[in-house]
Amino acid sequence: MKSKLLLFCTVLVLGSFLRFWQLGNVPAGLNLDEVSQGYNAHSLLETGKDRYGKAFPILFKLFNTYQAPVYTYLTVIPVAIFDLSILSVKAVSAVSGVTVVIFTFLILNLVQSREKNNLSLIASLILAISPWAVFFSRVGTEASPSLALFMVGFFLCLKSVKKLKLFPLATLFLGFATHAYYSERIVSLLFLLGFVFIHREELTKNKKWLLLGLLVFALTQIPHLAILKSGAFSRRLEQVTYLDSVSFEKHGSSLKSVPFGRAIFVVREFAGQYLAYFSPRNLFFEPDDQPARSIPDLSVFYNWMIVPFLVGLSYIIKKRKDFFVRNLALLIFIAPIPAALSTDPFYSLRTQVLLWGLSIVVSIGVWGVLVKIRSKNLRILLFFSLLIFSLTVFYIHYFVLYRVERANTVGFSNIELINITEENSDKKYVVDFSRDIAVGLRFAFFRKYDPSRFQREIGNKFLQKYYTSIDHEQSYIIENVEVRPISWREDICKEQVLVGDPLAISEDQAKEHKLELEFELKDMEGRVSYRGYSTSPGEKCLTSKIRVY
Repeated sequence: MKSKLLLFCTVLVLGSFLRFWQLGNVPAGLNLDEVSQGYNAHSLLETGKDRYGKAFPILFKLFNTYQAPVYTYLTVIPVAIFDLSILSVKAVSAVSGVTVVIFTFLILNLVQSREKNNLSLIASLILAISPWAVFFSRVGTEASPSLALFMVGFFLCLKSVKKLKLFPLATLFLGFATHAYYSERIVSLLFLLGFVFIHREELTKNKKWLLLGLLVFALTQIPHLAILKSGAFSRRLEQVTYLDSVSFEKHGSSLKSVPFGRAIFVVREFAGQYLAYFSPRNLFFEPDDQPARSIPDLSVFYNWMIVPFLVGLSYIIKKRKDFFVRNLALLIFIAPIPAALSTDPFYSLRTQVLLWGLSIVVSIGVWGVLVKIRSKNLRILLFFSLLIFSLTVFYIHYFVLYRVERANTVGFSNIELINITEENSDKKYVVDFSRDIAVGLRFAFFRKYDPSRFQREIGNKFLQKYYTSIDHEQSYIIENVEVRPISWREDICKEQVLVGDPLAISEDQAKEHKLELEFELKDMEGRVSYRGYSTSPGEKCLTSKIRVY
């Protein structure tokens, strides 16, 4: 037992290292969701309100959509400890990832038999090194604490079959998970219903704990009900789903004349999207096609894992009546449903619960392969060869390729620009944000702009219709910087520096308006991200009767 615990501690150290090493530097910036969560956490810490001036919101407004609240509230803790920084924003996700590794060990340790004594170690190691698990643990995403909460609830559900008193605590965590990420609103509810059905005989031995657990889960849903009719509750689904009539008109027009055409369209779309999450190509060979949520040329699992995946799948089919296998199969069956309701063909972020379940299938397969190898030395050699190979592949694709190729998805050049404007506080800047809506928030975040001023000057005007309106800020004034679209008629007639990407300010426009190049910023791949031009107000401005500042 001591040796097993020591080995698990080694796995935990490795998993923690992969999640925390260079966390504040790779990737070198923050995406839109992260900067919003970080600045809102800073605002809550300083004022008790978010950046719009809303006191402890149920959902956090993010331009024309909303963010689940758990991540932002938890981020208040690292921001209070480490101040407002990239590290403090990502800390909750990294800790959540380590928590998942721990509960993976506990779950498999709870259900494994004597002959599978090492399965819990293998499973925790697979979770510690899998590309999807490490990657999302290093992104400030609501899905990370949601997965951790769900895993705690899953663990307690399994234990509650023999210890009924734990069932209300299990439902409490499953209920909290629904506030951490949108997918778990569906996954937690369906899993709970399925779990109660599968174990109805055991759970009804003492109906008091069963009813109390269901009541606890229902109570956790009250905040959802409070905003059910506001529009905010379903906003995200409306933005990504194919269930609306517009999608049918666009993609299902050929079925208009067919009886039950719209129903056929929905079934067709759902089946296609659902099955995409079990595609070997998507799981083992091709990365998610969205750069912000994928590693260059690396899928959610290492490609060698397809072999143990098939072995594990075969084992699960054979042992389908096993206690753990039934619950794992239920989880895997339910987990893709929310993602399958969206138009995205393979959105890995929405299916972390599924990816966890598939990781367990891979782990079972790894155990099955190793058991069949009689030579202990050969088992050790194979095990460490695959481990070293996996870590090497991840290092190259994430810490080298991802750091450079995905720098623009986290606003790397924004940080350099922010530093320039701060160093030259005597100059006024106008920054165009036509192709990156997060620029203004990044200025507020990295310059630690006073949240009270932000609420008063920018956010409060949207407070009255916080949950009902998609209106949002179109411009920012952060100290000596205005972030907004450039007005060529007026801005060239003020002494200031105009900043934009090559599409916002072309070389021809610079020549036409006699702009002088002040600086040029490039991304990590050497492409121009921003150019800053100083204006030269002159006779043209005077003759057109434009006021010169």
